Amino acid sequence: MSSVTPFPCQNPDSRFDSGTKPVPEPEWVKQDLRVPKYDDVVFARPDLSQIIGDAEANRDMFQSCSRDRSGKIISSLRSWARRAVLEEAARYTAELTGSAVELPADLDEQLLFMTGHQPALYHPGVWIKNLLIGKAAQQSAGLSLNLIVDNDLVSSTAIKIPQGTRDTPFFSEISFDETIKKKPWEETTIQNEELFRTFSARVEKALNVWPELPTPLLCNIWPAAVAHMQKSDRLADCLAAARHAQEQRWGIENLELPISRMCQTGPFLWFACHLFKNARAFRSTHNEVLSEYRKVNRVRSKTHPVPELSESDGWIESPFWIWRTGETRRHQLFVKREQDQIQLSNGTDVMTTLPMGENCDLSAAIEVLKQLPDQGILLRTRALTTTLFARLFMGDLFVHGIGGAKYDEMTDRIFSRFFHLPPPRYLTLSATRFLPFCQPFNVQHCDETCLQRILRDLDFNSDRHLSPEQIRDAATLVERKRTLIRAQQTAEKHDDSLARNERRRLNRLRFRELRDLDAELSQLTLSLREKINGDLVQVHQQMQANAVIQSREISFVLYPEQTLRQLLEKLSFA
Repeated sequence: MSSVTPFPCQNPDSRFDSGTKPVPEPEWVKQDLRVPKYDDVVFARPDLSQIIGDAEANRDMFQSCSRDRSGKIISSLRSWARRAVLEEAARYTAELTGSAVELPADLDEQLLFMTGHQPALYHPGVWIKNLLIGKAAQQSAGLSLNLIVDNDLVSSTAIKIPQGTRDTPFFSEISFDETIKKKPWEETTIQNEELFRTFSARVEKALNVWPELPTPLLCNIWPAAVAHMQKSDRLADCLAAARHAQEQRWGIENLELPISRMCQTGPFLWFACHLFKNARAFRSTHNEVLSEYRKVNRVRSKTHPVPELSESDGWIESPFWIWRTGETRRHQLFVKREQDQIQLSNGTDVMTTLPMGENCDLSAAIEVLKQLPDQGILLRTRALTTTLFARLFMGDLFVHGIGGAKYDEMTDRIFSRFFHLPPPRYLTLSATRFLPFCQPFNVQHCDETCLQRILRDLDFNSDRHLSPEQIRDAATLVERKRTLIRAQQTAEKHDDSLARNERRRLNRLRFRELRDLDAELSQLTLSLREKINGDLVQVHQQMQANAVIQSREISFVLYPEQTLRQLLEKLSFA
């Protein structure tokens, strides 16, 4: 589905300005980004009070930028991309809601806040990003856009439901559709309509074991998912319709757009062509930045935060996915220049050939890419290039979760080294909210550690834990132990009057006698040891229970609406 927004002015010079002076970039600093451990806590970096100011600073920075990029001024590219993508988002959002979406005429003047995630029934710490950009748009009279990452693979068609009792809770799974082989969300359709339709009722019945838990949000939003099933059998669309309906009830008016549709717009295809044309330089920058990231963050994994881009026999890996409709596996995309053409391959077959001379405009190549969907070939962005495109060409401020913020440390350096631009600011946001289905136990990991230390002390220092009566009864043993300890302390001063072998012999004798004394004294604390072991078992059980009770990975649809509204109200820009 290509955007109707026309291609902007053309220029035969499509090279980056190699003479551009180096742009200062932030120093590498190991970031301490962690999700909140405690209930009802929002993590934001920088502070939420900066979000509108940072968005305005990003907008001003791009508007003042006049460096030529492939025949177009950066500000002109952003204007083109913003209008094309937001027009597509307006169409898709109208499909979700059944109501027309009107865009303001002055799109370039409106602040645009963006975020994105898979269309799964995720936990509240993810959903809070959508709520924040909606509130920020309201506060600034701007716009907000949520990218539905439907080019990722579906990991599950079920959610975890707490079951059991407070003492022994556990998770079971309830499916909203039949289990399928992993494939991209955009190609996943609802397999079992009856299973999908009855999902809410089955979840509500399962939650009856927790009488203190109010009605879950799922009961309010699932009718929208079922109703949308009559319009589209795409699983991602139905889940997005349910979530979006609830956001609208709270006054959040985000635009929605699947990545699959963004990747068919003219500006995105221009962006892809530009990276194809400069594949070698981009690979070099990408891998250089990735190596620095791993060094700073002491990462040994070859796949974290992203794999290196490879090269073999002239084929250079580009940061996109490509696959044919119906395939369950996404393929890396490789490009190779052959005179005035660039070939695209999935690593096995040449998928298409783009006309692209060294100094030509990208329009002809874009027209070839626009035909790929009709041939059953899907070209999609990867996570890093998704936010690279969104931050460079569209949004005024992107809101990341913890994971996204980590790889965007790389993106910042790519802005500086490849695009010769100062990296725009972004916000990192997460939250923890526990499902209030029962009270957690008042126990911490330190309680377990403390009890384990006491047990160890009972092995070697039982005399410290004796009652006054026991100390009187074991006075001889206690005094003998103290005598041996004093003798050992004296021996450690290296009495030169004794030969080394003799000192070692006496040390061994004292050690054996101390061991025997500790064993004899420990018999006097058997009842205490039994009690501590019992306490340790109880602490283990309660900690295991809390792992379920205080899990932050429970889907937002299980929460009472009031609980989630309280999380929304914590998003203050004051």
